[in-house]
Amino acid sequence: MRIFDRVRLQDIDRRNWQLWGLAIVMIIILAIGLALYMYALASEGGFWLTERNAEEGIIAFCALALLFAGYLIDRLIVIARLRRELSEERKRNLELRAQSNKELLETLFGPNQFCDRLALELQRAAKSRQPLSGLTISLEVSQDISEGEEIYSAFGEAVKAMMIKLRGEDSIYQFSSGVFGLLLPSTGSELARSVAVRVADGLYEAMGASRRYSFDIRVTNFPDHAKTADEMERLMREPVGS
Repeated sequence: MRIFDRVRLQDIDRRNWQLWGLAIVMIIILAIGLALYMYALASEGGFWLTERNAEEGIIAFCALALLFAGYLIDRLIVIARLRRELSEERKRNLELRAQSNKELLETLFGPNQFCDRLALELQRAAKSRQPLSGLTISLEVSQDISEGEEIYSAFGEAVKAMMIKLRGEDSIYQFSSGVFGLLLPSTGSELARSVAVRVADGLYEAMGASRRYSFDIRVTNFPDHAKTADEMERLMREPVGS
């Protein structure tokens, strides 16, 4: 049986359907055999059976039914074990994913690093007369999510979606739980809005069908919305919608 137990987890559904097909075929065969045997016993013009033949037929029929039932039970046990292993593997993957997302959030730059980078970029933008833009993204988890690990997982997936949409010179910061900032050097208001659209598309993709969170995005631009570093910092660090 060990040879037949070598079932990959990816093939469990296909093997389950194969098992059901085998069960249906064997039930049909046993039903036909039983019908023929009963016809032979009940019909005078049917098959001629001696008493010994009848006993041997009954024994063979019962043995075949027991063998099939034993095999079917064994296969059901194997599939149940594989389903349990698959469930445990999915649980481990979710735990590892949540831990990875938590570590990602912990490695993000915070408000202090944002202030330093903003002052540097704003000074550079003022000297070169280039615009500087920032995006503030506020995330709010769904009411169905209450545990800390699920919140970390949702925010981590959202951060990954944001990072994919960033350019090489852009940077991301975590102001507080669920509030993030993107600093976009040499980016005007119009281009910043297009970046915001790309980031929103990425967040919608990472959100999934479960809608684990909702989000809002605000664009802040120097010199359109802010004239100094303190003013731009205040505008960007303020959660959207507050």
